[in-house]
Amino acid sequence: MGRAVAALALVLALVLSGCGWMDGSYVSVTPHQVAVGQNDSGNARAVRSYTELRSALVRLIDEGSTEGVFSLSDYPREEAEADMAEAVKYAMTVYPVGTYAVEDIQYGFGSGAISVEITYCRSREEIAGIHTVRRMEGAEQAIAEALDESTEKLVLQISGYRETDFTEIVRTYARSNPDRVMEMPSVDVRICPEQGSVRIVEMIFRYSTDRQTLRSMREQVQPVFSSAALYVSGQAGEWVKFSQLHTFLTERFDYQLRSSVTPAYSLLCQGVGDSQAFAQIYTAMCSRIGLNARSISGKRGGEEHWWNLVNIDGAWYHLDLLGEKQFMPLTDGQMTDYEWDRSAYPAATGAAE
Repeated sequence: MGRAVAALALVLALVLSGCGWMDGSYVSVTPHQVAVGQNDSGNARAVRSYTELRSALVRLIDEGSTEGVFSLSDYPREEAEADMAEAVKYAMTVYPVGTYAVEDIQYGFGSGAISVEITYCRSREEIAGIHTVRRMEGAEQAIAEALDESTEKLVLQISGYRETDFTEIVRTYARSNPDRVMEMPSVDVRICPEQGSVRIVEMIFRYSTDRQTLRSMREQVQPVFSSAALYVSGQAGEWVKFSQLHTFLTERFDYQLRSSVTPAYSLLCQGVGDSQAFAQIYTAMCSRIGLNARSISGKRGGEEHWWNLVNIDGAWYHLDLLGEKQFMPLTDGQMTDYEWDRSAYPAATGAAE
């Protein structure tokens, strides 16, 4: 059962008179390669029912404790044995922190007490670093903050959990906020347990650019967005405002058209970008000053391409910043060389809704 449990047996031999230590059952889950934690036997905790026993076990896990002793005060041995088996099962298959952090739980019965030894695949710091949020709205906010800061790891305990595509949440936020998210990370997601209204979601974000560089890029990009907003005439109509932003972005550089993993920085600070970068950055700039624009993906001349839909005085138009050099909104009928999923976007008829 391990040196830790043997040591606990000695503690109980001194604190709780009796014999026959470790003559009971134990539960063991095949461990992984990693086992981390700290030994802290502490004082025995009195338990008198399954509810108290389960709560005491869960508390050990929340604390990241590797060892514990439960004193069976007025708790029949046979009943405690059955309850302990159920408590361990709950801790490792139902309780979110247990399913996330615990590798193995072993226990043994002595005279009037239970000794517990827990092995973890997570450190105390990792357990303490779990962020608790309410509902998926809280999770989305936490993910947004992590992306803003180019965080490499985020662990959430979500109450009111519902099935969600977390990778899509990341993609949507990054594309909608090119002034905040310099690089779209790849995402590894682990969710545990498999069922329940409370789950833990671990997200690992992988960037090709280091965090310090990404933050430096963001500091250079955000003033450009501010300049774009100031470039627009506050009292002008929507047609003029869309046109002014078009001019600000398209005439900033003699652009080199190629993709980049840091699209906003590359486009706004180096003059390098593709159609997706133009469309999404134009959308974000419009949003900053209250203009209604959307990015649209499809094909131009049979090749993958991005452009914009803009709503001017209640009417939708297409606008391709890599099309004509001048500001030229077009209707669906004028987009003769373009293909897109028309059911996914509003009709651009040039007529007010």
